[in-house]
Amino acid sequence: MKIWSHNIKNNVLEDSFGHRGTEFLKTKPCRSFHVAWEGAPDKTKSLALIFLDYEAIPVCGFPWIHWTVANIHPGQNGSGALHENMSMEKKLLEGVTSWNSGLLPKEWYLDKEDASGYGGCAPPDKAHLYSIDLYALDTALDLQRGFFMNELTSQMKGHILAHATMDFWYKAKDQ
Repeated sequence: MKIWSHNIKNNVLEDSFGHRGTEFLKTKPCRSFHVAWEGAPDKTKSLALIFLDYEAIPVCGFPWIHWTVANIHPGQNGSGALHENMSMEKKLLEGVTSWNSGLLPKEWYLDKEDASGYGGCAPPDKAHLYSIDLYALDTALDLQRGFFMNELTSQMKGHILAHATMDFWYKAKDQ
């Protein structure tokens, strides 16, 4: 299985999909980018996506969750895509991002509903390397909007048919 995005050029995500963009839900950059895949196995019933910033660990103490999506339709012949800004359409089964963390200052904290869906890149200190993992699953998952990432990964256990990763950079505000 392979994943890619036409919004990632020279291994860098375009500005409009993070804190240098223009679309925000309160403090959270909310314009999601295109993600496409091909080669999902024939027995794939759904896909799951996890978008993390492991380079946030020195900044906040944990990998920052930017987006989790469950029960994505695998598409025809195991190929398909999430189009730009699809998260704002509220048609995806999306989980909570780290903008709901109780460790955030009040001015950044979002309630569970506002923190659900895409939360774009916002590295405060330097350019960060981000990872998107896409999983082909042999089942649909029993989750509701606003699920937590641990609920997603727990339900995925024993159901993963294939996995693909895409890494890319996003620059800090002052870069």
